[in-house]
Amino acid sequence: MSIFNRRRVAVIRYAGTITAQNVSSYIKLLKKLEKMKSIKGVMFVIDSPGGSAVHSELLYYAVKRLRKKGKKVFGYLEVSASGGYMIACALERLYAPPMAIIGSIGVISIKPVLKGVMEKLGIDYEVVKKGKHKDMWLFTRNYSDEERTSINELQDEIYYRFVEIVSEARGINLQDTLSLATGELFSSKSAAAKKLIDEVSDFDKALEDLCESLNVNPNKVINLNIKKPLFQRIISISIQNAVEDIYYRLMY
Repeated sequence: MSIFNRRRVAVIRYAGTITAQNVSSYIKLLKKLEKMKSIKGVMFVIDSPGGSAVHSELLYYAVKRLRKKGKKVFGYLEVSASGGYMIACALERLYAPPMAIIGSIGVISIKPVLKGVMEKLGIDYEVVKKGKHKDMWLFTRNYSDEERTSINELQDEIYYRFVEIVSEARGINLQDTLSLATGELFSSKSAAAKKLIDEVSDFDKALEDLCESLNVNPNKVINLNIKKPLFQRIISISIQNAVEDIYYRLMY
């Protein structure tokens, strides 16, 4: 291979919960990659328990656009659950280490109701609203039956969209995908058996496969990182650690 070969592969890592701010930075990076002629492929490493459904889908579409521009994009999944797995569905080929956690295909909404606690503490509150259900998301009361029905309908739409994405991306028929979309987490071996990933391997093997498929020298790999201001990094790390601690406590 010529030493003047300028073909490159980039490695991008998404770590943490999926939020509007984080996703915005990655979408900007992916748009830049679309125009970089020397970058022929991307290894997208995912280490995320999920997060915002809408922003997961936005990043999913951004990766799809990158592929349409002729870039080959593989994925290496360390933790790829819920929205993290939705993003993975935009990738051409999926690898994971033996102890990875994959799946959690489903939708969840949580609202704490603190009315009783506030009353015990002697905390009063007042709600002024225009619109019958404008306060349905507040923690001051439970949902009404009508509101629960509305939320279930909304969740159904998001859920079935998620199922469609998985079915199309992984080549699994819709009925079989529904049987996997229980919110359950799978080991790498189980995920491979269910066709949710392609191969259980170490990172080097996955990267070598991508480079070989593009005729790129494995030494011509660059790591691209999203840089944030120091204060923002401290705050985001604290929030991320808190969210992930709750997530893993619930999981185990």
